Amino acid sequence: MVNYGILPDKFAYSAILQTSIGLDCVELGKMVHAQIVVCGFATHTFVSVSLLNMYAKLGLIEDSFKLFGIMQEHNQVSCNAMISGFTANGLHLEAFDLFLKMKEEGFTPDKYTIISVSKAVGKLGDVNKGKTVHHIASELHLDSNVLVGTALIDMYSKYESLSDARSIFDSNFISCRVNTPWNAMVSGYSQCGYSPEALDLFVRMCENNVQPDLYTYCSVFNAIAALKYAHFGKEVHGMVLKSHSKLKTSVYNAIADAYAKCGLLEDVRKVFDRMEERDIVSWTTLVAAYCQCSEYDEALIIFSKMREEGFIPNQFTFSTVLDACASLSLLDYGRQVHGLLCKAGLDADKCTESALVDMYAKCGFITDSRKVFERSSNPDTVSWTAIISAYAQHGLVEDALQLFMKMEQLGMKVNSVTLLCVLFACSHRGMVEEGLYYFHRMEECYGVVPEMEHYACVVDLLGRVGCLGEAMEFIEKMPIEPNEMVWQTLLGACRVHGNVELGEIAAKKILSIRPEYSSTYVLLSNTYMETGSYEDGLSLRHMMKDRGVKKEAGCSWISVKGEVHKFYAGDQLHPQKDHIYATLDGLRMAIESLYCIPELSYE
Repeated sequence: MVNYGILPDKFAYSAILQTSIGLDCVELGKMVHAQIVVCGFATHTFVSVSLLNMYAKLGLIEDSFKLFGIMQEHNQVSCNAMISGFTANGLHLEAFDLFLKMKEEGFTPDKYTIISVSKAVGKLGDVNKGKTVHHIASELHLDSNVLVGTALIDMYSKYESLSDARSIFDSNFISCRVNTPWNAMVSGYSQCGYSPEALDLFVRMCENNVQPDLYTYCSVFNAIAALKYAHFGKEVHGMVLKSHSKLKTSVYNAIADAYAKCGLLEDVRKVFDRMEERDIVSWTTLVAAYCQCSEYDEALIIFSKMREEGFIPNQFTFSTVLDACASLSLLDYGRQVHGLLCKAGLDADKCTESALVDMYAKCGFITDSRKVFERSSNPDTVSWTAIISAYAQHGLVEDALQLFMKMEQLGMKVNSVTLLCVLFACSHRGMVEEGLYYFHRMEECYGVVPEMEHYACVVDLLGRVGCLGEAMEFIEKMPIEPNEMVWQTLLGACRVHGNVELGEIAAKKILSIRPEYSSTYVLLSNTYMETGSYEDGLSLRHMMKDRGVKKEAGCSWISVKGEVHKFYAGDQLHPQKDHIYATLDGLRMAIESLYCIPELSYE
C-alpha cells in the first residue's frame, strides 16, 4: 500500500495495530507507532485509542498509560480501553480508580465499562467497591443487560456474596433463555461450595429449556464431585452424550474427576479411554483417581506411560505422584520424582513443596522433610501444616507444637487441617489438657468450625488415656450427629481398655450406619475374647459369617527394582507364591522352636 504511494488513514492504522496484537509482535506495533507520529496521526483520538489498546494487550501497560496521559482528548472509548488494559494486566485498583475518575469527568459508562471494571473489583475482593459498580450499573439500567448482569453475578460470586448474585439473577434472568447468566450463577454456587444449590439451579435451567454448554457441564460435574452424587453424575453424563455436541476435553476431564470422587474407578477409565483428545489434566485426573482408590502402584504405572507419550507433568501431577510414593513408602521412586521436579523448575511450587515434605515424612526421613520445608522462601499454610503433620506422625510432639506456635507468631492463617494435626499430636502423646485447650479455641480464636474429624480426634485423645466415660459424654454433647468414624474410634479405645459395655453401644451405632463394616465385628469380638467372654466373641464371628461380612484381606508390599509387589493374606495369585509360602513355613518353624506364641486377636 505504501509502496504504491497510498498513505494509510486512521482506519488502516487501526487495522495494522490489531494485526500486531494478533501476531503478538511488539516490534511491528512500535514501527507502526513511529509512522503514525511521522504522518501526524498521533493526535487523532481514534488512532491513539488503537495504540494504547495495542500496548495494553501486548503487556506494555506502562506505555499504554503514558499514551493515555498525553492524549489531547478523552472520551468513553479511550477510558474503556484503558480500564480494560488495567484489568487485563492485573492492575485492578487502577482500573477501579479510573472508572470513578471517568464518572467525575462526565463520561457515562456503557456496558463494556461495567464488564471490565466488574472483573477488576471481583479480583480485589472488596465487596464495597463491587456494590459501587453495581449501584452505578443499576442507575444506568444496565444490570438487566445479559453481559453486564453475568459480569455482576460473577463479581459477587468472587466475594462469596451469593445472596447479592442471586438477587441480580432472580430480578433479571430467571426467565432468560440465554445460558450465560445461568452459567455464572451455577458456577458461583459450585465454586463457593454450595453444591446442592448449583445442582438445583441446573435442574431448573433444564426445565426452562435453557441449553447447557461446556461451562455449565464443568460447573455441574464439579458440584457432583463435591457431593459424590454418582447416580446424578451418570444422568448428566447421559445428557452430554445425547447432546451430540462436540464438547471440549475439559468437559470429559470434569466427568472423569466426578467419577473419581465418587470412587467409580472403572467409569473413570472408560471416560479416559474414550477421549478423542487428552491433555495433561486428563492424565492427572486418571492418576489421581487411582490414588483416591488406593491403587497407588497402578497410578505410578500410568504416570510412567504418560511421560512415555510425551506429556509433561505439571505441579498437580507431581503432587499426586508424590502422594502415591508416600502411601507406598517408595523412597527411591520419590527421590526420582523430586529430581524430575527440580529439572522442571517446579520444586519451589507450594503445591509440590508440601507434597515433598509429606512424602519424605511417610518414608521415614523426617530430616529430609525439614530440609525441603526450610528451603521454602515463603511457606504458606499448607506447607506449615505438612511439616507439623510430619513431626506429629513421627511422635515428635514437642517439635510439632513448637512449629505450630511459630506459625501463629508469624501471623500465618491456621486452617482445619492444621488444627487436626495439632490434635493428632496431642492425642498420640496423651496430652489431654493441651488437646482440649486447642479444640475449645478452634472456633473462637481461629474461626474454624470443628468437623467430624476433629471430634473423632478428641474421642481418640480421651480414649487413649482410658477416659472412656468422658469420651462417651463428649460424643453425646456433639452438636452434629456422630458418624461411624467417631464410634469406631470409641470402639477401638474400648478394646484397648476392655470396656465391653461401651464397646457394645459403639458397635451397635456403627452397624446401624454400616452393617457391612467388618472391622466393627472384629474389634468387638476381640474385646469379648480379651475380657474372657469367649462364647460372645465366637458368636459374633459366626454372626459375621452368616451375614456374609468378610474381613478385608491384610496386604503388604515391597518395591524390587522399581516394581511394586503386593502380598495378600492367603494370596494364591503371586507368580512366586510357592517360594514365598516355603519361606513363611521356615519362619513359622523357627518362631515355634523359640516357644514364641503369635498374637492372633486381629485375625
